[in-house]
Amino acid sequence: MTAKFNLHPLALFVLFAAETAKAEAQSDISTIEVIEVTAQKRSQAISEIPMAISAFNDKQLQELGVEDTTDLAMVVPGFNYSDTAFGPPVYTLRGVGFNESSAQATSTVGIYIDEITIPFPIMTKAANLDLARVEILKGPQGTLFGRNATAGAINYIAAKPTESFETGVIASVGSFRSLSTEGFVTGALTENLNARLAIRAIYSGEGWQQSVSRDDRLGEKDRLAARVSFDWTVNGKTTAHIAVNYNSDRSETLAPQAIEYIAAKAGNAINGSFDVFGPILDPVTNPQFFPGNRRDIRAADWTADRTPALAHNMYSLSLNVQHAYSDTLRFVSLTGLHRFEDNGSEYERGGAAGVSAGYIRNLTGGSLDTVFNGIYQDFYEGHLHGDYAFIADEEYVTSDYVFQQGEIDSFSQEFRFIKELPRHVWIAGVYLSNSKVDYRTTQDWGLATNVNILPALGFGFNKLRNVVVQETSTRSAFTSVDWHYNDKLTYTFGLRYSYDVAKYDGCTEDLDGAGLALFNQFFFGGNDSGGTVKGCVTVIDFGQPGQRVGNIEDSLKEDSLSWRFAANYQWSPAISVYASYNRGFKAGSYPSLAAIVANQLDPVVQEQLDAFELGIKASLAENTAQLNLAAFYYDYKDKQLLTKKTIPVFRTAFTLGNIDESYIRGVELDLQWFATNRLFIGATASYIDSEVTSGNGFNQLGQSLDFAGSPLPYTSSYQANLLAKYEWNLQKEYSMFVAVEGAFSSQFNADFKANVSQTSPVADFIGSPVEVFIPAEPYLYDDRFTQPDYFIANARLGFESKAGDWRAYFWIKNLTDEYYVSSVVKNNEMVAAYPGTTRTFGLTFEMTFF
Repeated sequence: MTAKFNLHPLALFVLFAAETAKAEAQSDISTIEVIEVTAQKRSQAISEIPMAISAFNDKQLQELGVEDTTDLAMVVPGFNYSDTAFGPPVYTLRGVGFNESSAQATSTVGIYIDEITIPFPIMTKAANLDLARVEILKGPQGTLFGRNATAGAINYIAAKPTESFETGVIASVGSFRSLSTEGFVTGALTENLNARLAIRAIYSGEGWQQSVSRDDRLGEKDRLAARVSFDWTVNGKTTAHIAVNYNSDRSETLAPQAIEYIAAKAGNAINGSFDVFGPILDPVTNPQFFPGNRRDIRAADWTADRTPALAHNMYSLSLNVQHAYSDTLRFVSLTGLHRFEDNGSEYERGGAAGVSAGYIRNLTGGSLDTVFNGIYQDFYEGHLHGDYAFIADEEYVTSDYVFQQGEIDSFSQEFRFIKELPRHVWIAGVYLSNSKVDYRTTQDWGLATNVNILPALGFGFNKLRNVVVQETSTRSAFTSVDWHYNDKLTYTFGLRYSYDVAKYDGCTEDLDGAGLALFNQFFFGGNDSGGTVKGCVTVIDFGQPGQRVGNIEDSLKEDSLSWRFAANYQWSPAISVYASYNRGFKAGSYPSLAAIVANQLDPVVQEQLDAFELGIKASLAENTAQLNLAAFYYDYKDKQLLTKKTIPVFRTAFTLGNIDESYIRGVELDLQWFATNRLFIGATASYIDSEVTSGNGFNQLGQSLDFAGSPLPYTSSYQANLLAKYEWNLQKEYSMFVAVEGAFSSQFNADFKANVSQTSPVADFIGSPVEVFIPAEPYLYDDRFTQPDYFIANARLGFESKAGDWRAYFWIKNLTDEYYVSSVVKNNEMVAAYPGTTRTFGLTFEMTFF
C-alpha cells in the first residue's frame, strides 16, 4: 500500500507536464541519443548488440547522484547491493549474487574501468570518477571480459584527454554539512600527447546516524579520488592510453540496527556464563535499543567509545596500447596493476553500545555467583581476558566489533586481435591475471556468552584474529565471431577456456593466550595442543589421532569452457530482435572467518549458469522513443553462498558452500521517450522469479533446512524506476528544469525461506565430550529477514545556460524519508539490519570552460 500512495505525486507530475506541453509542434520534439558502447570490445550502438544493456552518460550519472557502484541499485532494475559486516559490498544482478563478505571474495558481477578488471568488490567503490558513461551488461560475460562473471558486468568508461583545452568544476553542498567537489582539466601537452587530470573530494562534517543510547552520531564521509591520464599517438598506427589512479576513503562505516539479541551458549551443559547483555538488551524494558523494529532509518547504535571508520587507500595503473596493422586488423593490449591497502578499518557488528569495564567488575548475581554465595567479589571480572583485563572502568567492552588490516595486489594482462571484414568481425586473444590477498581480521566478541563459558582462564576469550593469504591466478584464451549472414541477420559465436588456481594459507590466531587456553581445555582435554600464544589455534584433523592446531595450506584448481551463441535480426531499420544462449562460470575461493576446525576453511567450488534470453529493441515515433524488452531464463548450478556447518563446542559456525540447483526467470522493460521537446520520460521495470530446486544447508539462525522451493536471497520480484524531466525557456540564453525520479522495489528475503514445516535434525561428533545434537523442531520463516516493499522518490529543480557551459540545481534524495534496508543478518548474538540512507538535500553548481 505504501508504494501505491507514494506513486501519486510522481504520476501527477508526469500527467501535468504532458498536458502542459501538448501544444508543441511535432517538429520540435527531440530524438533519442544513440549511445555507443563497447560491450563486444568494439564501439557499437546498443541496438546492434544481442544483449540486455543499461547505459548512462556522465550528465545522467551526476543528476541521479551516483557517487559509487552501490548507487546504481537505485537506477538499474534487477541490480541490488547489500552491506556486509566486514566491509565489501555484495552485488546481485538478476538474482545472481554471492553473499560473502571476505576481502578476497570475488563478485558474480564483474567491475571494470575501461575494460580492465577491478578484481574484488572491496576495491570498487571509487570507480566512477570523471566518467564518460557506464555500461551495465546483463547475463554471463565470460567470453569477452577478463574474469568469468555469472551475473554480468559493469564497465565504467572514463572521460578521455582531448586535444583542445577544457576545464570544468562541479561543487555541491548539502545536508549533514556535506561538501562535494570535482574538477578536471584537459588539453594537449605536445602535438602527439594529450593529458587529463581529474580530482574529486567528498566530505561531510556531521554523521547521519544517531545513537539510541547517548548523544553521538556516525556516518561522516571523507573520500578523495584522483586520476591523471594520457593519450599518446606514437605514430600513425599506434596509440597508447595511460591512466594512474589514486583514491582514499576515511569515511565512518555504517552501524547496523539491532532487531533482537539472542544469547548463544557454547560448551553445552557446563556453560555457566552470565548473560551480561540480557538485562540491558531486553526489547520489553528497553525497546529504544532496537531501532530495527521501529523502522527509524537514522536510529542505530555502536560501541560507545569507538568510531568505526575505513582506512582504505588504492593505487592503480592501466595501459591500453592499440596498433593498426591495416584498415581491417587491429591489435590491443590491456594491462592493469592495482594495489589496495587497508590500514586499520573498523566495523560495528553488534549494533549496541556495549558495557563499561566498571559495570562488569561490579556485577553480582547469576547462577554461579549464587552457588558460591557471593564470596568471590571479582567473580565476573574473570570474563575480561587479555588487554580487557587492564582497561579502565570507564572504557567500554563491545558486544561485537571488527578490526581489519591488509593488502591486495593484482595484475592483469590481455592481448587480443580484432579483424573487421564486410561479412565477418572476429576477436581472438589471451588473458592472464594474478592476485594476492594478505588480510588480518580481528573479531572482538567482548562478553558474548558463546565465547565466555566460565569466568576463568581456559573457559573463555574475547578476541581472535583470522589470518588469510590467498593467491589466485587465471589463464584463459578466447575467441568471438560476428557473422553478418545478410543485411538483416547477424550470428555471434564466442568461446573461452579458463584455468583458475587459488592457493590458501591461513588460520585463526590466538591474541593473548585466552583463546589458546580454551582450545587446549575443550579440544585437547586440558593438555598442551602444541600451539603458542599469538599462534594458530584452528584444530586440524579434529577427533583423529594426529589432531593438532596449526596453519592450513590448501589449493583449488578448476577449469571451465564458457560460450555464447546469439543471433540479431534487424526486422526493420527501427526494430531488431535477438536470441542468445550463454554459459558462464565463476571460480571458487576460500573464506576468511573464525575457524575453530580446519574444514570451516574448505573452499567453495565454481558455479555454473546457463542463460537463455530473447529480446527486442525498437526505435519508435520517428526516433523520439526507444523501447527495449528482454525475457530470460537461467539454469543455475552450484550457486555459491555463505552458510554454516556443525563444529564442536560452538555447535554451528560460518563456512562456504554450494546450492545444487536453482533457476531464475524474468522479463525487463526499458523505455526512453521524448514526449515533447520539453518533456522526457524514462521508465524501466523488471520481474524476477527465482527458486532453489535442490539443495540444503543452514539458514542464518543456524537451522538445518531443505532449501528446495525457497526464493534466492536478495532478489525482489518486482522493481521499477521512473524518471520525468520537464524543461522550459526563461530567456533566450537560459532554461529551467524540474525532474522527479522514483524507484520501487518489492519485498526481498535476506535469508532462505524454506518450504518445509520442520527443520532437519543434526547429529555430529556423537560419543565425544563435544557432541552436537540439534533435534528437529517446527519451522516457520522469520519475517524479520524480509525487507518489505519500498519506494524512494528524488527530485531536482534547476536552471542552466543553453550554451551548456553551466547549470545549477537544487536536489533532494529520499524525499519522503522512506525506511529501507540493504540486508538483514544474524551477527553472532544479534539479528540486525543495515539501513539505507536517510533524506538528504543540497545545491549543485557545474561549470565548464572551453
